[in-house]
This record gives sequence, C-alpha cells and structure tokens, in this order.
Amino acid sequence: MNQAIYQQYEAFQEKRKTFVSLIREIQGVLNALDMTDVENTVKQLETLVLSDSFKVLVIGEFKRGKSTFINAMLGDEILPAYARPCTAIINEVKWGEDRRVLLHYAKTEDGQQLPPQEVAVEQLEEYVVIQDDVSELHGNRYDRVELFWPLNLCKNGVEIIDSPGLNEHDIRQKVTMDYLSRVDAILFILSCEALASKSELDVIDNILKPTGHEDIFFICNRFNMIRAKEQEDVKKYGISRLASRTKRGAERVFFISALDALEGQIENDQERIVKSGMVQVEQELEKFLANERGKIKILRPAREVQAAIYAARRTIPERESMLKINLKTLEARLEGAKEPLLRLETEQKQIFNRINNFCDDLRITVSTEGCSFYRSLPEKVNEWIKKLDTKDSVNLMSFEGAKPQIERLVQEVVTYLSGQIENEFLAWQSNTLQPIISQRLEILLQELDERAESFVGKIDDIKFHISGNFVTADDVGHRKVGALERVLSAAGGLVLGGIFLGGGMAAIGATFGYQEMLKSIIPQLVLGLGTFILVGFNPWVLFPIMAGGGLVQGLITSKATTNKVKEEVGKRFAALLRDTAQQRGNEVADAVLVKVREIQEAVDQGLGKEIQSVSEQVNSIVAEKQKGQANVDQKLRQLDSLRREIDVIDAELDALIVDIAMPS
Repeated sequence: MNQAIYQQYEAFQEKRKTFVSLIREIQGVLNALDMTDVENTVKQLETLVLSDSFKVLVIGEFKRGKSTFINAMLGDEILPAYARPCTAIINEVKWGEDRRVLLHYAKTEDGQQLPPQEVAVEQLEEYVVIQDDVSELHGNRYDRVELFWPLNLCKNGVEIIDSPGLNEHDIRQKVTMDYLSRVDAILFILSCEALASKSELDVIDNILKPTGHEDIFFICNRFNMIRAKEQEDVKKYGISRLASRTKRGAERVFFISALDALEGQIENDQERIVKSGMVQVEQELEKFLANERGKIKILRPAREVQAAIYAARRTIPERESMLKINLKTLEARLEGAKEPLLRLETEQKQIFNRINNFCDDLRITVSTEGCSFYRSLPEKVNEWIKKLDTKDSVNLMSFEGAKPQIERLVQEVVTYLSGQIENEFLAWQSNTLQPIISQRLEILLQELDERAESFVGKIDDIKFHISGNFVTADDVGHRKVGALERVLSAAGGLVLGGIFLGGGMAAIGATFGYQEMLKSIIPQLVLGLGTFILVGFNPWVLFPIMAGGGLVQGLITSKATTNKVKEEVGKRFAALLRDTAQQRGNEVADAVLVKVREIQEAVDQGLGKEIQSVSEQVNSIVAEKQKGQANVDQKLRQLDSLRREIDVIDAELDALIVDIAMPS
C-alpha cells in the first residue's frame, strides 16, 4: 500500500490520542470523587481504545486469488498461495517488529485449551494445508494462526484476517461464529472468470448481510484474464449482480488483478500497480476504515465517557452538601436510608425476575417454532435427492474398491443436503425468527426503560434526603443520559459489557431509540444459530451410523447403484432430522437467549451498583469529615476545582466529537 494512502489512518490515530488523553483526565476526576466503579470502567475503556484495531476479513471461495490479493495489500509474498484446500484455520496478519508465527490450538473435546505454539514462518504451510492422508473435517487440530510482520499497513492499526475458502460448511460456520460480529470490513474476493456464483450470492445474502454487514467490498479478481472485448460486459454483469448487495452500490464493486498489483510492488513498477486497480481498493478501504469505522471506534466509547462525566457532575453537588452537614446528622440520614434501599433491592430482584420470565417465555416460543421448522424438513429431503446429480459415483469394477467410493458419495450427498438445510434455516431465521425476537424485545426494552426511570428516580430521591441537595439541570449540564443507559453504564458500560460490541452496533436506549438498539442486538442474537444446523449431519457422523448397521457392507454385496446410495443417505438424513427436531429446536432457543441473558446480567449489576453507590458516597464523606474541618475545607475547594476541570474536559470532548462526526 502506498505510503501516501496512510494519511487518513494517521489523522485517525491523532484523534484517538486526543481522546485517550481526555479519558485519562476524567479518570483523575473520578478518583478524586471516590467514584471507584465508574473509574474502573473508564480505565477499561482506555485499554480498549488503545488496543482496538481495524479488523479486515478477507473471504471468498477456494481458488479465487485471496492469498494473492492479501499479499498485494501487504506488498510482499507473505502468505503462501495454496494449491490445495486449507483446513478451517484462520490467518491473522498483525504488526510485529519481528517476523514470527503463533499457532493456536483448537479446544479439545473435553474443553481444554493448549497454549499457542511458535513455529517457523517457512513451516506455516505444513499446518494449514490439508494433507493427503488426513480428513478435511477431522484433521484440524488448530484454530488460528497469528502472523506478526513489520508492515506499515498493520502498524497503522490494521489487522488482515485471511479465511479459508468458503466452499465447506464447517469453514463458513467458523468464520460466521468467530469473526463476523467483530470485524470492521469485509472484502469478498470473487473471480471474473466465474463471477457471482449462486453459492457466493447465498453466502452474501444469507450470512453476511443478516449479521449486520451492509457495506461489503466486492473484489472481482483476475480481470486481466478476461479478453479485452469482453471486459465491459463482465463489468456490467458483475455490477448488476453485486451492486444491490452493498450499501454504496457500484462504488463497492472493484475489478482488479491482484497478481499484477503484487508483482508490480515486488518489481517497483508503479504503472503496473495503478493498472491493476489495487490502488483504488486501498484508497476506498482506508476512507472507510479511518473515517466511517474510525468514527464508531471513538464515538461509541465517547458516549461512555459522557456518561461518566454526567455521573461526576451529579456527584459533585451531593458531596458538597454532605461535606457541610454535621457528621451525626449525616450518619443518621444514612441510617434512615437503609429501609428504602432495602425496598430497592427487592425491586431489583423483581426486575431480574421479570427478565427471567421473559427469557422463559421466549425460549418456549422459539423452541416451538424451531421444532416445527425442523419437522418440516424431512419431507423436502426426497425432492432434494431427486434433483441431485452427483459428481461421485460407485463403480464396482474399479480396482479402488467400493467402500472408499461409497464414502466419497455419502460425503457429497450429505454436504449437499446440509447446504439445502442451511439455506432453509437462514430463510426461516430471517422471515420467522427475527420478527418474533424483534417484537418481543421491543416490548421488554420499553418496559425496562420505564422501570429503570422509576428506579433511578428513587435512588436520586434518597440521595436528596441524605445530602439535602437536589441536583438540577445546571448541575449536570446540557446532556441528558437515559435511565436505562445510566443503569447499564453503572454495570460497566455498553461497550465494555460486550452486549453492543461488533459490526454496525449502535448505542442504546432513549437517546438513540429502541429500533437502533434492536438493530444492534438482533444480529448478535441470531449470529450463532447456524452452528447448530450441521451438528450430526456431516458424513463423518452419518457414515459410521450407516456402517455400524451393516448398511455399507450390504450396499457393496448387493451391488447397489449410485442412486441406491443417494436414496439410502436421504432416508437416513430425513430420519435424523425427525428424531432430533425437538433437540434442535431447544438448541436454537438456547442460542437466542445467550445475549438476552447478558442484558439481564448487565441490568441487574447496574441496579445493584446504583444502590451501592449511595452508601459508598456517604461513607466516603464520613471518612473525610473524621479527618477534621481543615480536611473538609480543602475538599470543598477541590470540588470547585474539579467542577471547572470537568467543564474543560467536557468542552474538549464535545469539540472532538463534532470534529469526528463532520462529513469527511
């Protein structure tokens, strides 16, 4: 990537430095106000902002030129261009002063996680390419590779994530489950020689877009392999198939030659690099990352800092009043607050139980719908089998023998049927499941906001009775923090809590609206569901069942035809669907509830910390008063100083937000 292209990354880094400086300044204020929980949240926020990088996921089917494209981005032949398919292992290219490779093991069947292993760079291919004598589905001991390299692109905070070919279902699942919720950009690599196949469009429509990725970069590679007189037609065709599938339309469809770009960089041939089309991709990617995604990386945590500022502004006048109150009076008021605080603990439990009941009801609904969906599938299997024209067949005259031929045929048929079910599942997820979740969640969120409003109102009343100071709008400034947002911020923040972290996520509550919050939650809720649709359906599970029952041997001895094998696999497949429909419906319901339970936990923690903050602040003031009047007078002067310091931090943060939010 040309050094001149890095200017916007560098501008983003400067803004991030300014933001981190403001985060550190507000930490000092929170520490002086004994707001320990809020201070810890902001400290974690600083760590997150400093460590956050731009994650770019490069995906595509096998033999589309992904590795060559990534190497062209990096300016060197770093990743080997594999001639054979890879296991479901991810390559993460990151910045490192020294060139090294860390190989991360997959979890064992009993859940153990071995420590990563450092391997020589030149040995990487031995670990990620499927060996001839190892099964693609069973031979993968590894989870991912971290490749550290001294590259300017990565030094600017960009991580390139190279996924294996998307031709296999287990690989699609891994990419979907592990990465789609947390990457900033998706670069989908296609080949102009076989552009926009049905399987590629299915991945785009059924996996990428439903998980919140609307601004996909479509990289139509090997444009140089198209005859000059056909290039315009290929462009028109590619744009017609892809432009409607990305937010910026034709602007996100690129026609390039990754090989020309790579060789041009190796040979320092600028003309060849420009003609390759790669520069335009790099420039648009930089704009997208440094501007659009960069805005989110600062604006989202900035909202957390604003919530901390709001909390500090509320605390200052309360502490000021309590410092002026007689010590015995203050202790008596705290004693008088114990009963209403106990009532609030009861209310906290009621809110927790309300969400619990919501989860129970939602689980029943989703489980019932899921079971009904799976029970509808067996009758479709026979039709799918009739339409299947297999590449593999069984030739009993072959010297190879019948058993390995049947194994390959079973694998092909099951893979095909799994793909059909995957498509059915994703359509059901979009048309049936998401509306159910959305409707119920909206009702719950509205109720939670109302109950949070009542709850924090009672907290503020208790603080007023203790301090004798009613916090006014002038005390907290122009900014209003919604009740539910305040509660979740008390729990550790919207970003740090992980609930709203991921591609396209927005902030929460009254400030941004429930629909925006739902857009943030729904992709997270449904993201993991695909992992359940293939469990038990791959050939390495089905084949032993068939072999154990003597079926394979029977097919061999009876000289069964290819069609007989197809029919038998279809029957077994349909039976497996019928027998496990209830179990799979339950698994879908459990997956849906994972994120709802996170909301429940966050709300419960936030309410508890609101209650806890009352006694913590009073006890802090009691400790200050016990040190004597001179200390109290010094603390009162400090509060005036802190108030002015907050004003400065708030103004600088507002200016930074306006600067970042301005159109580029």
